[in-house]
Amino acid sequence: MSTVQRITKNIAITGLSQLTVSILGFVYVLSIARYLGEGEFGKYNFALYYATFFVIIADPGISNFIIREIARNKELTNEYVTNASLIKSLTSLIAFGIIVASINLMHYPQSTKLIVYLFGIYTILTSFSSTFRSVYQAFEQMQFTAAVDVVKQLILMIGALTVIYSKAGLLELAYCYVLTGITDVLLNFIFLKTIQSIRPKLNLALWKPMIIKAFPFGLNSFFAVFFFKIDTFMLSVIKGDIEVGIYSAAYTPLLVLSTVTSYMITSAIYPVMSKNFVHHKDSLELITVSIARYIIIIGFPISVGCLVLADRFINLFYADQYSASIFVFQILALFIPLRLISGVTGTLLTSMDKQNIRTFSVALCAIINIALNAVMIPKLGSTGAAISTVVSELCLYIIFLVFIHKYYKHLEIIQHFTKPVIASLLMGFFITTIPKLNLYVLITISAIFYSVVLLFLGTFNQEDKNLFKQIFKSA
Repeated sequence: MSTVQRITKNIAITGLSQLTVSILGFVYVLSIARYLGEGEFGKYNFALYYATFFVIIADPGISNFIIREIARNKELTNEYVTNASLIKSLTSLIAFGIIVASINLMHYPQSTKLIVYLFGIYTILTSFSSTFRSVYQAFEQMQFTAAVDVVKQLILMIGALTVIYSKAGLLELAYCYVLTGITDVLLNFIFLKTIQSIRPKLNLALWKPMIIKAFPFGLNSFFAVFFFKIDTFMLSVIKGDIEVGIYSAAYTPLLVLSTVTSYMITSAIYPVMSKNFVHHKDSLELITVSIARYIIIIGFPISVGCLVLADRFINLFYADQYSASIFVFQILALFIPLRLISGVTGTLLTSMDKQNIRTFSVALCAIINIALNAVMIPKLGSTGAAISTVVSELCLYIIFLVFIHKYYKHLEIIQHFTKPVIASLLMGFFITTIPKLNLYVLITISAIFYSVVLLFLGTFNQEDKNLFKQIFKSA
């Protein structure tokens, strides 16, 4: 199987599972948002995101590090999995202790603190299981990750429906997350043994170099959490739960959409890029530019569609609730193509052993994001948080490209913006001419319109045709 076909297969497997997870997740989030209301929904998002801040302590970059190392040398699997699991057992206990201690230093009610504890247990469990998931990714066996993701989302969906039907509250919902985390660990361990027979291989001498080499990955994850979620924390502290609820109602659907799309692509190309950096370095440019180009073609129409149809999407999602989220949703829609491209360029930096540079870039943009939020949230609330997010995403996109140009080569990515942007803007204008059409029909017609305009503009060339032939060669 060729590299293109292997990447396509993994994207397809991950994409199908993430589509299923996204649909279930959408129904789940919309259901609890409607049921909980702005205040409790804001508390839910605060507790979940607060617990996520401490993931770096539970997993100081080890999971991402061993993906790269095992992808390059499969014989390291037993040694890395054994020692990574032992390290993360210790760090997980430390992480939970810090979560409990830190939330008790704040003036939140006891009910909020208990919910934070439970979400902390959930995030630590899922972080621990990521060690096993790393092996699937390194071996390019994405079907196991896909299966676990679907099962986890099903458990959460059933839990949410049970909470709503029994008229329970946020505390009971948090217990469902703990059950999901336990299931995550067990399933990943079971599936791991189908890929590799794990024979414990303790090597204490490996702990120090593993932690040191993995730490940049962990820092990157830490700053990424700050970059993506600090706005929720700052809104909670400065403006309160209702403003968090308004922002989260707009941000969550877009975050899910962009994260799922980015994850299913980067998880497929990361092991391939890591291996090619060692054995076929020149192919990295082709892989990066090709994937970025198709992401641009996908990302811009989604962004414009969300911008133009924001009121209809919010009303569809929340049944005429959260009308204050419409404008926030429109602003946040602008970050989608930027985040998708940054996912690819960031993965390239990591594959090139430049994770320190990636970490620095994310840290710098996290600082920018915090500074912008500190200025804008007191004046504009959730709208200010949305503006801060978009500006920070733009900064990250630019900084990644600057460092890639410095440490690798200049990538011709920006030139691929023109035709998708033109086609997307024309699609947006087209949507405004038929606003009363059924939403699902309108989306379908708009997608067809966009595709036709792309073809008319000559977006696809002979290389694209050859690529499609290679993808479907063995179909």
